[in-house]
Amino acid sequence: MPPSELEEVARKICGERGLQFIKPEGEGTFKETFQVRMAGGKSIALKLYKAKTVTRRDKREIDSMLRCNHKNIARLLSVETYCFNGQNLLAITEEYLPGGTLGQKGRLTTAQCLAIGDQLIDALCHIAPLNLVHRDIKPENIMFTADGVTPVLTDFGVVRVLSDSSLTPTWAARGPGTPFFSSPEQLNNEKDLIDWRSDQFSLGIVLASLTLGDHPYRLPGMPDEDVVERVSSRGGPSNHFLRGVDAARLPALLRMAAPWPVDRFRKPDLLAKAWRSQEG
Repeated sequence: MPPSELEEVARKICGERGLQFIKPEGEGTFKETFQVRMAGGKSIALKLYKAKTVTRRDKREIDSMLRCNHKNIARLLSVETYCFNGQNLLAITEEYLPGGTLGQKGRLTTAQCLAIGDQLIDALCHIAPLNLVHRDIKPENIMFTADGVTPVLTDFGVVRVLSDSSLTPTWAARGPGTPFFSSPEQLNNEKDLIDWRSDQFSLGIVLASLTLGDHPYRLPGMPDEDVVERVSSRGGPSNHFLRGVDAARLPALLRMAAPWPVDRFRKPDLLAKAWRSQEG
């Protein structure tokens, strides 16, 4: 469904629900987001799915978010289907996060990296025991509350539920996610290797990229597509990354960005402990 029609749907929902339509907030692969305001003045995010029917992946995303209860994970407020031109469209509302995305903050100081990383690792400590793997941790999916310092992990659109059957075809060359921040096992669709350590890898790549200035696997002059290929082939981090980690005194990033899951932190609490022990 074209974006213009989804905005029309959003405005109709607002009119029928007593909400005030404020503005479009952004568009992803599977849905569009709009800022709307409740009668009491509180803003919330209205998200409309593009698919004309509710898919198994949509249901998995919603079920996963409903299982989460953590200050650093987006809160799902409501779920409903809305009939528009004979089509049942899925609409959800979430807490509104006005602090922008992590990517919009630009280069991070070591202190910022430590503070943001600590909170997001705590979020991983919450979802890992639920058998959830986010699989799309990237700067655009990390937003901030109004205080500008509390990061919130959003968009569980490609979440993997380890206790359920996989929705990704075994024959697919690449699993879902954003390639530039994905783990080798995601890029190679190695389902048996995917667990919370895949999210650990992606978070490490995000924090390293924004703190040290580049993707840990990039060699001098290497384009993004070759960086992804280097990760996929498990070429290993660059010497530039190794020197940067040493200079910033962030050794936990080394294990987080390891090409094989077995070389990363085995359990979330071990990662949390190592992260908090860094001098920075």
